Amino acid sequence: MATLVPDSLHVETTATNGVNGGGKTSKPATSYIEVHESTFWDTDQFSFPKQYKGFVEKVVLPHGLIMDRIERLAQDIITDVFGLDGTGSLSPRTTWDRTVTAKHHSAVDHPRLHVLCILKGGYKFFSDLMDCITRLIRSLGLIASVSVDFIRVKSYLNDKSTGKVNIIGGDVLETLEGKTVLVVEDLIDTGKTMETLLATLKDYKPARLLVACLLLKNTEMRKNGQLSYWPDFLGFKVPDHFIVGYATDYNEFFRDLHHICVVNDAGKEYFRASPSEETAAKV
Repeated sequence: MATLVPDSLHVETTATNGVNGGGKTSKPATSYIEVHESTFWDTDQFSFPKQYKGFVEKVVLPHGLIMDRIERLAQDIITDVFGLDGTGSLSPRTTWDRTVTAKHHSAVDHPRLHVLCILKGGYKFFSDLMDCITRLIRSLGLIASVSVDFIRVKSYLNDKSTGKVNIIGGDVLETLEGKTVLVVEDLIDTGKTMETLLATLKDYKPARLLVACLLLKNTEMRKNGQLSYWPDFLGFKVPDHFIVGYATDYNEFFRDLHHICVVNDAGKEYFRASPSEETAAKV
């Protein structure tokens, strides 16, 4: 895995303790790539949409590196969820005889994964991760079901947290009972939004509740041990800057930027919310 990144990027393998979902203990992310400011790239080394030139300070992660890391995350998820490491009670490779003789899919006790995408920022990560997961299932010859649903969780205005978590699309949560659920999120800051969401999802009694996150901010509170939440699968731990790109936005801008970048002060001012939008967000 370390060969995917420059030597100056650190591959961390230390885990913290955590419990995620459904009353079943899950190990938090045991491997991730830690990115330092010294490894940021200059913007003139990459192609950018013209509307964002002058509004981005540095490139944190180029698109190719993001895609390579997602491919590895898909391998880790498949191994864990479908028990390919030998820990699962049912092998997804040994159920074909029961599949072809069953009269209904509910009679087949094969591994099932329900992937819950957090919109809007998570859609690119979700889409690329799902492509990798389904490609692995086909190439490995697994008998496994994957279903998907979508929700929205909003807690930011401009570059600040509003302190409120608004969950939109809760009607889909009724289907989570008894399933292995993988929540896909693009970015975790303090983790409080995710903890609030997971507390809500647990009320729907999933058999197992896991989180795959592309980016985790290494804030001062996290460095000081004040933040305990960690996802089960993590792509990168990044410095505490306001991150945009790869579907992560600043007031709905920068989602169409392929790379993950730091927005500069000029960008924050130019794309800041209008007074009417700021008023609406405070209501």
